[in-house]
Amino acid sequence: MSSAEAKEMLRSLVRAARRQGPGADAQALAAQCLAFVEGLTGPMRVTCYASYGTEPGTAPLLRGLADRGFEVLVPRVVGDDLEWALHGGATAVSPIGIEEPVGDSVPLMPLRAMLIPALATGVDGARLGKGGGYYDRVLDSLPDEHRPVLAAIVRDEDVLPAGTVPSEAHDQRVDVIITPTRVIECSSD
Repeated sequence: MSSAEAKEMLRSLVRAARRQGPGADAQALAAQCLAFVEGLTGPMRVTCYASYGTEPGTAPLLRGLADRGFEVLVPRVVGDDLEWALHGGATAVSPIGIEEPVGDSVPLMPLRAMLIPALATGVDGARLGKGGGYYDRVLDSLPDEHRPVLAAIVRDEDVLPAGTVPSEAHDQRVDVIITPTRVIECSSD
């Protein structure tokens, strides 16, 4: 089985589990993420996604970041890429059903951290996205100097052992996994 086929199979399994299982505790997830981000150094600027569907909920996290003085950038899809706008302004539902900001786009950098979605993650930092490659392209373009911490947000059940999340050369690994109950520093060992 190819890596692409293995990814699709895992995506199907995780999506089914998310539809049938309990959702992530959004308040507990926000508390974990906020404690983690506040413990980092760097600019008071982060990215976070506006959750939809079965993704772990980020509404309390977005509010918490803003309440603590962070400038929060949220993504929107433009063609094959993501661009970024400030959270808190007007939004509109995109053609694929995601609530996206409609304000002016802003430069991505500088950032303290990027809080990004994933369907599943391995403790080795391998991240399984939804298959569009949007975040992989963004992460690949980040400068090595002043690179923000990359943190995937998932349910506890979506964290898998090292080597079990299929990965290809273009796939970008995360530094940290954040769930409602824990923060996992990733290791490629």
